[in-house]
Amino acid sequence: MTNTLTDKEVKILIDLFDKIKLDLSDSGLPTRTNRLEAVENMKKVIEIHGYDISEQKTAEELSEDKHQGREEHFMADARDQHLINKNLNKATGGK
Repeated sequence: MTNTLTDKEVKILIDLFDKIKLDLSDSGLPTRTNRLEAVENMKKVIEIHGYDISEQKTAEELSEDKHQGREEHFMADARDQHLINKNLNKATGGK
């Protein structure tokens, strides 16, 4: 590996860094799609510099995950709470 980039690599890097830039004026979290696209572009930058990247899943595979790594939250309503108590009482013998 050389320490010098080719003209083609420089052009690719300029394009990749332009795609990786985040809007720092927005304090919110970028969308999952935008984050994964940035990661894929960062991976290409790292590979151009001679590093090997291994991955468990591709960005597309992660995007297709049903829950995308997020826990589902729900709030039990009165009927749910009644059924929970009924099943708890049944399981514990009413104790």
